[in-house]
Amino acid sequence: MKNKRIFSLWFLVVLSSLLLTLPYVVPHAGLLMLIAFLPLFQLEKIITEFNIRRGYIYYYTVFLLWNTFSTYWIYNATIPGVIAACTLNALQMALVFGAFRWFKRKTKHALAYLFFVLAWLAWEHFYYDAEISWTWLVLGNGFATTIKNIQWYEYTGVLGGSLWVLIVNLIIFNLVNDKNRKSRPYYIKSALAVMVIALPIAASRIIFSTYIEKQDPREFVVLQPNIDPYNDKFGNLSQIQQDDILMTLANEAVTDSTDFVIAPETFTSGVLENDLGDNRTFSRFSQMLKEKMCSNAIFGATSFYIYPGGPEIKEPTYTARRTERGWFDTFNSAIYMDSAGRSMIYHKSKLVVLVEYFPYPQYLKFLSNLAIDLGGTSGGFGTQKEREVFNSVNDSIRIGTAICYESVYGDFYRDYVLHGANVMSIITNDGWWGDTPGYSQHLRYASLRAIETRRSIARSANTGISALIDQRGVIKESLGWWQRGYVKGELNLNSKITTFVKYGDYIGRVAYASMLLFVGLFLLIVLKIYGKERV
Repeated sequence: MKNKRIFSLWFLVVLSSLLLTLPYVVPHAGLLMLIAFLPLFQLEKIITEFNIRRGYIYYYTVFLLWNTFSTYWIYNATIPGVIAACTLNALQMALVFGAFRWFKRKTKHALAYLFFVLAWLAWEHFYYDAEISWTWLVLGNGFATTIKNIQWYEYTGVLGGSLWVLIVNLIIFNLVNDKNRKSRPYYIKSALAVMVIALPIAASRIIFSTYIEKQDPREFVVLQPNIDPYNDKFGNLSQIQQDDILMTLANEAVTDSTDFVIAPETFTSGVLENDLGDNRTFSRFSQMLKEKMCSNAIFGATSFYIYPGGPEIKEPTYTARRTERGWFDTFNSAIYMDSAGRSMIYHKSKLVVLVEYFPYPQYLKFLSNLAIDLGGTSGGFGTQKEREVFNSVNDSIRIGTAICYESVYGDFYRDYVLHGANVMSIITNDGWWGDTPGYSQHLRYASLRAIETRRSIARSANTGISALIDQRGVIKESLGWWQRGYVKGELNLNSKITTFVKYGDYIGRVAYASMLLFVGLFLLIVLKIYGKERV
């Protein structure tokens, strides 16, 4: 009997981890999220009923398998990185679930499930702003390939999807374990379950089919040079050769009707911000704009800025380094330029932990040399406080540029729109992950950002997938993995502000505050009871 029970527990472990994984790696499997927690809740029920020791091993394994199956592709870039990401992310999930189990044992009340919902949402909200952050598996991201079902993200953001997942799983779990299946309350709860599942889907389908973009088109050319980041990008090909590849694509695609040409993240390096014109890539882009009579361009670069005042001045930032010439910072940058000779720079500010920066640089700067080297410059990148929006030469296009990892953070991403962006671009280099689900997941998360903000997106990826995405999150045009070429087409501008853009992650903030209140009231009750017992 005991062996049979142990087998059942491990079966539930595997089943839950698979149901949680499939929406992230299999297209159109998003609705599985609505039942993915059922085996986990059943697992917890069995562990509690039979007082099974070391129950945390089972639910930690669920989260570990989910993280590993969904994000194993990190190993292509770094084996220590994939181990850290999977084990530590799973640990945080397990701690949230463990807190729920503890609360449930102490209260023996259904309120424990409310606590779980609040705690999970609060954790996701906190994780978005944490110094060490890996939000790839936020529950709401599981619907990224089923965008027709989540058009209401423009009102709730991705945590609205997380809330939907948790509520539906709990309602169905309650139904499955209800022994009075012929009672009126059971039928009422069944009807409620159908409504909670069907109404959001129906509403989303209506929004999707009736949403009409205001016609304000501009022509975008997105370049995909497809330069191998492991063998060519930082070794076998010189920057001149890489420039030749990009300019060949640009000369083929760009015409005088093109409004914007966009090249990928870190396309060039060694750009001195104090003298942009001295950079060969910058000069060639400038010449191309003049020859093609194209108005605007954006390209990614590793750049440096030397602070005025020499080496004797006080350290200007936590990430600055000192040389004989003075203090300087290194940035992962997007450089804008136009046919009028203007230029602007935006510095990536959501950096990849342990690759582009070491957390808490004000305290741990001395460890920045331990950052993982993926070629080029790594560790200790600088950032900027505000999002930057590039105004085109005729000022009609106000474009924000999210660099790689920044496009995963919805609350961060909306700041571009708050700063005036009426269209968005994303520049990235997803070749680090190889031909795995990683680059596809990253592309699909861009669709979520388009829905949340109702801003079209021009996405340039060095090795795929480059795409043009409309305001409903639909990929209009794309260029596949490991292909050299370009994507060309029109995107509409939009100046309307969505509810999510206006209010941000209000679901996460409410959950965070409610959880703190929940815990505070619980502690007061416990202390009151404890005080009476002592009297």
